[in-house]
Amino acid sequence: MKEQSKPLTHKNIGVAVIRNERGHILIDRRLDEGVLAGLWEFPGGKIEENETIEECIKREILEELGIEIEVRDHLITLDHAYTHFRITLNVHYCRYLGGEPQAIECQEIRWVTLDEIDQFPFPKANTRIIEVLREQNSESI
Repeated sequence: MKEQSKPLTHKNIGVAVIRNERGHILIDRRLDEGVLAGLWEFPGGKIEENETIEECIKREILEELGIEIEVRDHLITLDHAYTHFRITLNVHYCRYLGGEPQAIECQEIRWVTLDEIDQFPFPKANTRIIEVLREQNSESI
């Protein structure tokens, strides 16, 4: 008989693709400890109980980076399974409103272009976000 494995933990995440007035995208580098340590990501975090995706994104960006944003259009929703947990990424375009970005809960932050983004290692779940950004960018040319 095979032992029943317990179901994977599921995390519902609000994710921000923040653009500034020059069209650069804000990314941050995860801390060197914990899950996906040291990788770059689009900022965001876990959606709390009784919180909308938009509220989550605004709260997380203020807590993690110290900046104000406006949450705009939905970009994509992705489901991804890692070895020990599953995630759903609820990704929205966001507009940078103000404040000086700070690495409060991450190692480092950068404003990058889509052309530069491949220089930064991202978790596997983020590759589809980058693909969609490129598809939409080429459509607007």
